[in-house]
Amino acid sequence: MHTPFKTFLAAAALLALPSWSQAEVFQGEEIEVELISESLNVVPGETLWLALRLTPTEHWHTYSRWQGDSGEATRLTNWQLPEGAVAGEIQFPTPSWLPFPGSDLVTFSYKDEVFLPVPVEVPASLTATSFEISVFAEWQVCDEICILGDATLSLSLPVQGTVLEADPRWQQAFTTTSANLPLPADQHAVQALFAEAGERISFSFQDAGGVFDGATDVWFFPESKRILKPGPLRDVTLTDAMAQITHAKARRFLVENGAIPGLLSVGYADGRTQGYLVGAVPVTSDSLASITALAGSAAGNADNTTSGGGPGLLTVMLFALAGGLILNLMPCVFPVLSLKVLSFASTSGAEQAQQRLHGLAYTAGIIVTFMLLASILLALRAGGEAVGWAFQLQSPWFVALLIYLFFVMGLSLSGVYEFGSRFMGAGSSLAGSTGYKGSFFTGVLATVVASPCTAPFMGAALGFALSQSWLVAMVVFVCLGLGMALPFLVLSLSPALLRFMPRPGAWMNTFKEFMAFPMYATVLWLLWVLGNQTGVNGMAAVVGSCLLLAFGLWLLQKRSVAGPFWRTANAVVAVVLVLIVVYALQSPLLQTRQAGALVADADGEQLLDEIHEPFSAARLAELQAAGQPVFINMTAAWCITCLANEQTTLSSERVIQAMQESGIVYLKGDWTNQDPEISEVLDRFQRPSVPLYLLYPGAGKEPVILPQILTPSIMIDAFAEI
Repeated sequence: MHTPFKTFLAAAALLALPSWSQAEVFQGEEIEVELISESLNVVPGETLWLALRLTPTEHWHTYSRWQGDSGEATRLTNWQLPEGAVAGEIQFPTPSWLPFPGSDLVTFSYKDEVFLPVPVEVPASLTATSFEISVFAEWQVCDEICILGDATLSLSLPVQGTVLEADPRWQQAFTTTSANLPLPADQHAVQALFAEAGERISFSFQDAGGVFDGATDVWFFPESKRILKPGPLRDVTLTDAMAQITHAKARRFLVENGAIPGLLSVGYADGRTQGYLVGAVPVTSDSLASITALAGSAAGNADNTTSGGGPGLLTVMLFALAGGLILNLMPCVFPVLSLKVLSFASTSGAEQAQQRLHGLAYTAGIIVTFMLLASILLALRAGGEAVGWAFQLQSPWFVALLIYLFFVMGLSLSGVYEFGSRFMGAGSSLAGSTGYKGSFFTGVLATVVASPCTAPFMGAALGFALSQSWLVAMVVFVCLGLGMALPFLVLSLSPALLRFMPRPGAWMNTFKEFMAFPMYATVLWLLWVLGNQTGVNGMAAVVGSCLLLAFGLWLLQKRSVAGPFWRTANAVVAVVLVLIVVYALQSPLLQTRQAGALVADADGEQLLDEIHEPFSAARLAELQAAGQPVFINMTAAWCITCLANEQTTLSSERVIQAMQESGIVYLKGDWTNQDPEISEVLDRFQRPSVPLYLLYPGAGKEPVILPQILTPSIMIDAFAEI
């Protein structure tokens, strides 16, 4: 058929439109709704595409099948069609992420005119000359208020010809809408995973086919409302091969059939948006390994590598070595190091080769643990978790587990229950193979309790490591572990130094009992950390569990002098008590609570601390816009360095007076429990953990990063330069 003749037929059809294509339009003050057709005619046996046109007035919006925190999706019911014709489901285009002003609600909506396509299967046996359509439409349109609307809409089309003729009025609308429809799962290769972590849920999307090339933002719209907690919190990480999105988890979180279906929306630099229908499944060990590999590859190609003008790998390795060495002077490490001192003293008469093996085993325990913690951290960050160094201490159950461990070690050193010299790596049996295991696990324990401390030089080294590939990161963490193990490694490898060690004797029993008190001091510190995380009830629950542990161990100790019946009874009661203690780790009392900046005065009123304000990105932006100088203290209850700086420097009258005289606003970010806003700031300045001290001079100037170890003179001098 010649093109001029086809144009003539289309024009003739348009002229005949008033009699053949009749449609009713609902017109309201808030919205206009109409049922339209892609074609001017109906052909038997061909699929007819209809669409519901929704045109809200300015500032109003309608909803998709992914409604978000509120809203109802548009529905079409009660179809009236010629015999044999069947209407399909509405094909919803990709919506927009729309926070509701003045609230924490977010909807997945259509802010402008939208076309909702519907396929209609037309039977090949159709003999009628006209195709009469009627449908009942229901919609919700919202601005500051929401209005439910409905109408019965009808459309009449001629049944003629053998080819569907496009309606020029709506041809572009159908083309644009079709391009904006999400791709079904069988038409793309995006893999979706999710992982839960406390009050957060993270989604990871992987694709090696270029889906994320040129992407500037991503959104995930779950089909269920019981997945995401109401609120605009959305922490996004993008690389060329993957995207991670972290949200707050719904209070009554529910996953049906082990998967979370939804829509991944990818926004590109050219302004277009593409949706992908996915079904996120839980993360497994295999999928976590693939995430780590992808993230490591992406980090290896990132701009912030050694070629980007930052410190080179050799420099960072030296920083890590120095930072690990200084860790031995930190108070959080001392209780465990005291065990190693006892170990060396108890084996001072052993052969030199055995001493070397003990030093190597201790070093191996430290290095392996550093590498393991770093690998888990990298995998969690690659999976979308906003976590940093010492992330394990943000979990109350882990803190409680450490309390149990140090309390039991203290009881053993005090003689309440003798676990045997193998348990702590102390005693004459260290000369045997099991003693080497004790040295190894002493290194493991020293690393676990050292992680809350961030020594000088460590911050830059860890920040560099967490932005690199897995292999480069492991090199840095090996240097960090080697630095921490270096004093004891040198001691074990040097016969001359070993000669200065005191010989084993009766003094060792007194020294061992004395070493119990640093363990109890560590328990007190960890209980204080736990109280900040969970409140006094969680702390009391763990204290009660420690009492049960002590009673159970006392019963076991008494078995040696009891008869057969009581030996069995003591063992059974002790086992039951231990089970109760372990069960307490999953108690609701150990759920994290938001750390507040409010304190109660004598009258019970809630007053803000007179010195600082709680950190928030919004407050910082407000102060910067006003040109106000700002000092930011990123801290945590489990960070010994942070607490020392606050006690010795930040709370001193000289520093406070200098801060007030300079008109500086003090913002304090508490990272004791997970906080995505604080995690984002730490990542921005390539710091994997606290402390982080920032001084914003104001008037749009770049912030100054202050040292991790503060003194009053450092602070006063920094304030004076503003």
